[in-house]
Amino acid sequence: MSAKRLSANRAMWTQNVRQIGWIAIIHLLLWLAAIVLPIGLSYSQYDPKVGNVPQWKNVYYISNGFETLIAWLVPILAAAGVLRYMHEKRSADFIHSLPIRRTELLVGQVLFGWMLLIVPLAVTALAAIGCLYGLDLPWPIGAADVGRWFGETLVMETVIFAFSIVMGVLVGQSVLHIVLTNIFLVFPAGIMVLMFSNLSLLLYGFPDMYYLSSELEQWVMPIRYAMLTDQAMSAGEIGMLLLLSLLFFSLSIWLYERRPTEAAGQALAFSVLRPLFVYGVAFCSWLVGGFYFGNVESKWNWTIFGYISFSLIGYAIAQMVIAKTWRVFHRWKGYIAFAGAMGVICLLVHFDPLGYEQRVPALADIKQVYFGQSAMNFEHPEMIGRSFEEVDQFLRSQENIKAVRAFHEQLVHDQPSPPRFANIRTVVIGYVLKDGTRLLRRYVVPIEPYMPYFQRIMGSKEYKQQYYLLLRPGGYAPIRQVTIRNVETGRAEVVLAEPKEIESFVQALKQDLWNEPVEDIIGGGSTWQGNIELLQSDGDSFTVPLSSHSTHVREWLQQQHHWEQIQKR
Repeated sequence: MSAKRLSANRAMWTQNVRQIGWIAIIHLLLWLAAIVLPIGLSYSQYDPKVGNVPQWKNVYYISNGFETLIAWLVPILAAAGVLRYMHEKRSADFIHSLPIRRTELLVGQVLFGWMLLIVPLAVTALAAIGCLYGLDLPWPIGAADVGRWFGETLVMETVIFAFSIVMGVLVGQSVLHIVLTNIFLVFPAGIMVLMFSNLSLLLYGFPDMYYLSSELEQWVMPIRYAMLTDQAMSAGEIGMLLLLSLLFFSLSIWLYERRPTEAAGQALAFSVLRPLFVYGVAFCSWLVGGFYFGNVESKWNWTIFGYISFSLIGYAIAQMVIAKTWRVFHRWKGYIAFAGAMGVICLLVHFDPLGYEQRVPALADIKQVYFGQSAMNFEHPEMIGRSFEEVDQFLRSQENIKAVRAFHEQLVHDQPSPPRFANIRTVVIGYVLKDGTRLLRRYVVPIEPYMPYFQRIMGSKEYKQQYYLLLRPGGYAPIRQVTIRNVETGRAEVVLAEPKEIESFVQALKQDLWNEPVEDIIGGGSTWQGNIELLQSDGDSFTVPLSSHSTHVREWLQQQHHWEQIQKR
C-alpha cells in the first residue's frame, strides 16, 4: 500500500471516529441498559429470606422486546453512518477523488461499521459475566448463556448490517436507505401475507391461513431474534446467516464498483431499478388496498375501489420519490398500463381456468375428511385432541365422509358471500385421499341456511365422541371431585367427593353431552346456570357449563336434593 493510500485510509478512519463514533457509545449504553442494568437492579432488590431472584431462562428473557429493538435498529444506523459519505454529493465527490480504490474504501467502511457493533457487544458480555459472578446470588443463568447471547446477537446484527450495506449502495439518500432497509427486512413475510390474503378474495375457498404457516415469522430477522428466548439458533442456521452476510457484503462491493458517482442525492443509484421501484410500490399498494377493503367490507365494489385507489396512491408516491417533486401527474400512462395488466391477472385468477374452486374429490377416493375451523390443525394433527372441546376433527365413518363431501359440494355450488357482521362461521374442509394426496378449502358460511349440514355432521356420534373430552374413550383420568360453582361469583355451591356419587353424576353429565343440540355447540343459545368443575386424579381439571339443556344433570341433582342449593343463590 502506497504512503498516499495509507494516509487516506487513516484519514477516513479518523473522520469516522469523529463523525459516527457516537453510534458505538449509544450501542454500548443500550445494551448495558438492556442486560447489565436489570442484573444490578435485581441484586439491589434481593432479599435472602424471600430468595426473589428473577427466573430468567436465558439472557433473552431479561428484556426481550428492548433487546430485539437494539439488534434490529442499531445495525441499520451503523450502516447508514458508514455509507453516509456516498449519499451526499460533496462528500462523494471528495472521497471518490482520494487515491483509494472503491473496493478498498467500502471494505474499510464495512469493517469500521462492524467494529461499532462487535466492541459494545463484547464489553456488554464481559460486564454481564462480571456481574453474574461478582454479585453472589443464585442466578439462573451463567457465562454459557451470556456466550450464547453474544454469539447469536453478533450473527443477527451482522446479517442485518450486511443487508443494510447492500441497500445503502442501491439508494442515493440516507433517509431512503433507512426506510427501505426496514421495509425490506419484513418484506418476505409481508408480501406472502398480502398475496395469499388476496388469493383468498379471488379464489373461493382458498385457505390462505394454511399457507401462512407458523414458520413465516422466522423469515423476518427481528421476529426471529425475539424468538431466541425459546428457539436457539442451530449450527446450520448460524452458518447460513454468516454465508448470507458474506453474500451481501460481496454483492455490495460488486454494486459499488458499478455505482455512478452522480447517484448521490438521487432516490435510487441505478436507473434500471427506478421502474422496478415504481411498479413494485404500486403492486404492493394494490395488494394492501385489496386486503384492507376485502376484509373490512367483503364487497367486490369496495375491493376493486381498494385495488385502484391504493395502487394509484402508491404509484404517485413512488414517482414523487424518484422525481423528487410532487408534479408527477403527467406520468399517468404508466399507471394505466399497470392497472390494465393487474386487472387481467385478477380476472384470470378469479375465473379459475384450472377448476380450483370446483374441485371436489370422488367419494371412492376419500380415505378420511377433516372438518373444523383451523387450517393449521389439518397439517398438524398432533395438535388435535388436547382441549376439552375439540372443534377440528378428522372423520373416518362413511356417513360423515358423505356428509362433509355433500356440504362441500353445496358450498361450491352456492358460493355464499355473507356480510361481515352476519351470523357466520368459518368452515375448513380437508380430504386425505387414498393415494396420499391432500386437499384443503376454507369458507366463511352463514349458519342458518346451512344448519342441516352442520347438524348432520356435528350431531353424529363420531363427531360428538371426539368433540368432548368427557366422551372420548380414555380421554380423561378418573374424576376424584366434582364442584358446581356459581356462574357469577365462582363460589362452590355443591361439592361431590364420594366415588359412587361422582360416577353416577358423570354418567348423567355424559347423557346431556350426547343430547346437546348442534345449535348450542355452534353458537350457544342455552342459559348458563353454573359451572361444573371436574377434578381428575392426575391434578388436572376441566369445566363444563351447567346449561338449560342439562336435563339429566338437573334431574340427578333434584334426586340428590342438591338442586335447591343451586336455586337459592
